[in-house]
Amino acid sequence: MNSKIILTDNFDEIQNELIAECGINQIRIFKEENFLLQNAKNAVDEAYIAEKELKTIVLIGEKFGIEAQNALLLILEEPPKNIRFILVSSSKNIFLPTIRSRLIIENRLQKKQRVLSGLNLKKLSLRDINEFVEEKIALERKREFSKNDLLNLVSGIVMQAFEEGIKFNEKELEYINKLTYLINLNTKSHAILTPLLLMIGEKH
Repeated sequence: MNSKIILTDNFDEIQNELIAECGINQIRIFKEENFLLQNAKNAVDEAYIAEKELKTIVLIGEKFGIEAQNALLLILEEPPKNIRFILVSSSKNIFLPTIRSRLIIENRLQKKQRVLSGLNLKKLSLRDINEFVEEKIALERKREFSKNDLLNLVSGIVMQAFEEGIKFNEKELEYINKLTYLINLNTKSHAILTPLLLMIGEKH
């Protein structure tokens, strides 16, 4: 069985599926929000413990640091006998091309319906922005508006802006990418949506 990358939005589901498939005694799981160099070293050390049967080493992370990935390169290319690796994350773009080229990529991401903001981006007032953001803050407090919901909403707003003919310069596009990164670091919705909508509002 070959090593691979699994792309998914549901880490727990994949983890449970792999435990059922491999058996609890033949699987080692390393799960981190941000997979760093020391985590990679721990996984490599585990891989060099000799096994008579196939052992699956699962690395689960929202993000994988560059140093961590570089530390995994050699062992992914030539794993020890009876060892396979499965890397689990939500985006293939977080992996270095050198990692992606060594592994099969299995896409288990759910196709998401585009989120509509309900805003008129060409006639945004400060009141519109404030009411919209307050609504999201209230949902967040009730745990009814997750990090993934925020990511989908920002993506939907940006797509809507493009479709309505609102143009962003290179610096603004970089800023939007930075906001996406901040969402992955669990930044709250008001700190993401307020500057994004103010930036769009200034364009009319």
